[in-house]
Amino acid sequence: MHPKYSLTRNWYDFPSQNMEKAVDIFYVYPTINSEPLTNRGSVPSYTDISRAEVRNAARKNQAYIKAVYAADDFNFYAPYYRQMTTKVFAMSNTERKLRAKLSAIDVKRAFQYYMREFNQGRPYILLSHSQGSQMLLELLKHGMTDKQYNQMVAAYLLGYEITEKELTKYPHRLKPAQGELDHGVVISYNSAVMPEGRSPLLANSVVCINPLNWKTDETLAPAEMHKGIIRYDKKIQGYKTIPGFTSVQIKDHLLICKEVDPKVCYNETLKEPFPWGNLHFADTWLYAANIKENMKKRCESFINGGL
Repeated sequence: MHPKYSLTRNWYDFPSQNMEKAVDIFYVYPTINSEPLTNRGSVPSYTDISRAEVRNAARKNQAYIKAVYAADDFNFYAPYYRQMTTKVFAMSNTERKLRAKLSAIDVKRAFQYYMREFNQGRPYILLSHSQGSQMLLELLKHGMTDKQYNQMVAAYLLGYEITEKELTKYPHRLKPAQGELDHGVVISYNSAVMPEGRSPLLANSVVCINPLNWKTDETLAPAEMHKGIIRYDKKIQGYKTIPGFTSVQIKDHLLICKEVDPKVCYNETLKEPFPWGNLHFADTWLYAANIKENMKKRCESFINGGL
């Protein structure tokens, strides 16, 4: 059975119908189970969101995103959904696409419930990472009306691939951002320390924007433009911003961050899809201060009738 999004348990901190901020964030979390891709045994194809350990893993990610990106500026809506386990990502493209349909249906149902019961006509941002971005990509293609799409400030679909074929097939919904203030667009990128770190799972993406200078060409954004990574610091029991962490340059639709130590997010058990030098698991925190600033600017422009 599909999750019932009228139930409190199927949302991160079941939201109020009377939120105070002018703009919402609708967030979908990435793959949170830790089964290795090579495990094809009894691992199920989907997470069971009724299990406490599954919900806790998702909740940890949602809490970070809410604290860093929503904070005092945006209302935050984040559903639980039956996402694909890493077992599925070891399957063929055809098999993965078939299994993705169930997860995408959950996200569509959650989004439509949010629009019907919570949104109240406010502008909103779509935000996601990895598998979450796959789900919101499907939502943009098939899961919303034109009226709902026109309320969207932008879709920050981080750490996933958007192909040339998809751009051609869905030109009315998949519009890659060209700068820091355009609306109704998709902001997307994948990161690595060097080109050899590109993920084979995400190798076909043709959408990439530099979150430091908001350009789509190879113009180098020096470390001075990096406003900061944002990560939890146990010493201060809170989130710490560290600016000037890396320069960023686009090379063949990939963000190259040559100053970053590959060890910050390397996982030996996932080295096939995310080889040494890949920064997939850093994509939500690596440019966090720049992205949060951009969200605010983009929303101000949208509300004021800008681009």
